[in-house]
Amino acid sequence: MRKRMPRPFVFSLILVLFCLCPFVRSESQPEKDQKKYFSSTSFSALLTSGNSKDFSFSLDTDQNLSLNKHKINFRGKIIYAQSNGEKKSEIYASALEYNYQLNPRIYFLTLSSFDRNVLSGYNFRFAFSAGTGLTWLERKKVHISTEAALGWSTENNAKGLAQQMSLSASFVSSTLSTKLIYQISSSAEFILQETLFLDLRSFQGYRLNSYSSLSASINRYFALKTSIQVNYENRPVPGFKNTDLFFLSSIVLKI
Repeated sequence: MRKRMPRPFVFSLILVLFCLCPFVRSESQPEKDQKKYFSSTSFSALLTSGNSKDFSFSLDTDQNLSLNKHKINFRGKIIYAQSNGEKKSEIYASALEYNYQLNPRIYFLTLSSFDRNVLSGYNFRFAFSAGTGLTWLERKKVHISTEAALGWSTENNAKGLAQQMSLSASFVSSTLSTKLIYQISSSAEFILQETLFLDLRSFQGYRLNSYSSLSASINRYFALKTSIQVNYENRPVPGFKNTDLFFLSSIVLKI
């Protein structure tokens, strides 16, 4: 019987084609137009067979388009892993952000995000928010910025480890994020981002996501990257752990 292609492969193929389209066009564009668009897409994979059959891969893309005072940023992530035919991870995350520059330091933003991680207890989480961002420092080697937004969220979470039932909820939420980008050298870059998500129904439920990465360029288009992400939730879905840790080593395609 023919095996069906797993859903993560379909999603990753769509993302790869989406990321490569600008790359195909870039050769015929003037240099000044190329600067308006840039992207970074990371890939990693592991395959073993024999006594142990393991397979895992991840895809992480960051797409940016700027035009005068307008900026659009799309981020997407897939993490999938299975061991001896048993699914260990299947994570989907995406975010779309629009910025309008009010002055050199302050900008208005709208942000929508979608997350799915059944093995951590939630079938989906969707959020939409609007707010402002402030660039504290913009130098050749250092960038520091903060974003704050208020919005609306809806969630569908599993009820217990058996995941045979689900609970849905909608509520007012807020997000606070701080980002540091440090250019270590002409070929090495360090990124640190801390994001706090607050459930404003009780001011007691919150999630804290910490992301850090170190990348080193091989040439103009390729780089190697190591990243660590820690997701902490003080009130996880009942029956599930409150902390998820992701450690990835990837090859990066830059456009």
